[in-house]
Amino acid sequence: MKILVISSNLIGDTILSTGVVDHFLKNNPNAQFTFIIGPTAGQIYQHFPNLEKIILIKKAKFNTHWLTMYLHCWNIKWDIIVDLRSSFLSFLLFHKKKYIFKKDKNKHHLDQLISFFQSNDSDLNVYISSEEEDIVKNKLNSENKYVVIFPGGNWEPKVWPSSNYNQLLKILLKKFSNIKFITVGSAKEENLYLNSIKKNIPEDKIINLMGISLTLTSAYMKKSHLFIGNDSGLMHLSVASHLNTIGLFGPTDDHIYGHRRKNCFVIRTKEDYNYFNRLTLEKNKSYMTSIHPDQVVDIITDNNLL
Repeated sequence: MKILVISSNLIGDTILSTGVVDHFLKNNPNAQFTFIIGPTAGQIYQHFPNLEKIILIKKAKFNTHWLTMYLHCWNIKWDIIVDLRSSFLSFLLFHKKKYIFKKDKNKHHLDQLISFFQSNDSDLNVYISSEEEDIVKNKLNSENKYVVIFPGGNWEPKVWPSSNYNQLLKILLKKFSNIKFITVGSAKEENLYLNSIKKNIPEDKIINLMGISLTLTSAYMKKSHLFIGNDSGLMHLSVASHLNTIGLFGPTDDHIYGHRRKNCFVIRTKEDYNYFNRLTLEKNKSYMTSIHPDQVVDIITDNNLL
């Protein structure tokens, strides 16, 4: 049995759909899965147990990447096509059954997926390798509590200022003597944010993992105690790794992308999403300044997260 998943190019949307993919895996345990996906998000499925192929697609001029996708898949008869991009591609391929998901901007993303695919499994999941588990086991120890920090994002208006992260780390170091921070994100985000975040923080309190793979990042998250970061794919990765998660929201909609699990918390700006939706936002400016580090500390202490 062959299942084709036409996935989002975005890390966050890809992770949010992992529960759907697991739903098809559980109902078709002998099926072989092929994923059409962007290069960065494609990392999410590199250790998927029933993986046959990952087809990495980069956007091309004049939308010719769709032709590339078609040429990869046209001569295969698919038993099931799961189209998470609501594309026309699935109409052009040989198949027995197809599911074409289309987003609704007014409903929580996970609710949409559960309703459309008639799945009771909303639990997100990222598969990691045994080698990655061993790397983390040798790096982290039970004497410390590890806080994962993600300071970046694909859009500057939703990025909490690095100076606020730095202030937060200093407060937490005073409150918790056995704490260490794990910084995660891309190599580009490392260049943008790391030096500011770790200013005047002891070197032995920072484990910098910025630039490593998403699955290895998940392996570290699975053995950590808390995630603090902006609304992002890495925030969703934290939830999929079953890590206590504090997500920071401003000009993005927490009613659509904020997680509601017991161990997930949302802190948003004093302005709601509708306020930002009425503005013309400057693309190089942060709109997250009304969130104060003390708000994050209060969530941590009130819920005994460390």
